[in-house]
Amino acid sequence: MFAAAVAHEIRTPLSAAAGEAEIALRRDRPAAEYRDALHRIAGAISELVEISGDLTLLSEPIEDIAGASRSAALDAVLSKIRERYAGRDDVEIAAEPPPAAARVGGSERYLARALTLIVEHAVRHRRAGARVAMRILAVTGSRVRLAVDAQPPGIWPRAWVTLQGAADQPDAPLRLRTARRIVEGSGGAVVPAGADAVHIELQRTA
Repeated sequence: MFAAAVAHEIRTPLSAAAGEAEIALRRDRPAAEYRDALHRIAGAISELVEISGDLTLLSEPIEDIAGASRSAALDAVLSKIRERYAGRDDVEIAAEPPPAAARVGGSERYLARALTLIVEHAVRHRRAGARVAMRILAVTGSRVRLAVDAQPPGIWPRAWVTLQGAADQPDAPLRLRTARRIVEGSGGAVVPAGADAVHIELQRTA
């Protein structure tokens, strides 16, 4: 089942790269069209590289990935995610900035990867016309609660269901397995919040 889940994850970027190459080779094209095709192929390859990194990450000891003893600046984590979606008006990452001193348990690099994977899952499973947003719901003395949702009109049914058992289900989406492993290893939690949203709780550190 796990192999089937991985095959499903890599099929989309592989098909995209192969399709772009096939179309580009059917006839001679202007240089600009070749550059555009190469840009899209490079994007698909980058996605495959990220997937291979997630597979490696899942095989590593949890203490090597993240740990509650590590500490990351929340605004730096969110800034990394904003960079990925810069220029897109269909994705909004925490328009309200967190308190400047807010720090959370875990590695900045891995937490940014985990949150990006959750946002990307929402992007892939949103209904047509929906806009994905990551919002800061609360910052307390011990926890930070974030939400990822898509409105209107929301997420396709059952998109977040596998989070309930993602750590144990071999057929769960690779991106959700990876995100949950990082967040839980950092002392946090990822939980569905109704049909259209998921909440991420991160542990605050000094």
